Amino acid sequence: MKKAIAGGLLLLMLVSGALWAAVKPPQEVIQDTSAQMLSALRQNYAALKQDSSQIYSLVDQIVLPNFDFELMSRWVLGRAWQQATPEQRRRFTEEFRNLLVRTYAKALLEYANEEVRVPPQPGAVNGNEATVKTEVRLKAGPPIQINYSMHLGNEAWKVYDVTVDGVSLVTNYRGTFTTQIRDKGLDALITDLQQRNGAGNPR
Repeated sequence: MKKAIAGGLLLLMLVSGALWAAVKPPQEVIQDTSAQMLSALRQNYAALKQDSSQIYSLVDQIVLPNFDFELMSRWVLGRAWQQATPEQRRRFTEEFRNLLVRTYAKALLEYANEEVRVPPQPGAVNGNEATVKTEVRLKAGPPIQINYSMHLGNEAWKVYDVTVDGVSLVTNYRGTFTTQIRDKGLDALITDLQQRNGAGNPR
């Protein structure tokens, strides 16, 4: 019996080790995603300038799989997430995702011809958390510092916050949304997001 238990534990350790080894490091996730996205933008630049809404499908295919929108939504809403119904959580997460896709897509198109660097970062990973620092080198003007806060879940590293030149996306939206929820309620915020996402909605 003891041998069977020991054998089972050893097998579990080996399987766990294999899964861990197969997980792409967070720096590599950001590096590969940035390279793929910039390549797609450059290849389709003329078409995208004519119809920028086409970029949403590229973002959906290349970028979105690496973001944890539910965790981002939980952080952004804070206490309001705990008080929300499952349906409110679902609706908010969907609309918040659409808002970020639209915002992210527009920014990407502006920097299609710039260079993104992900320098070596030996201390980027701390357990199941990581901060990957990147630098967007502009042809004119100082570089833009973009850091990605990531966590390891479901056998993959996912982004749950983006900090641009020291400004956290989650913190910035949280302050705005907290005020709106306090003044008008969560349902009103969701309706407002739906209206803002209405034109050129990436869904």
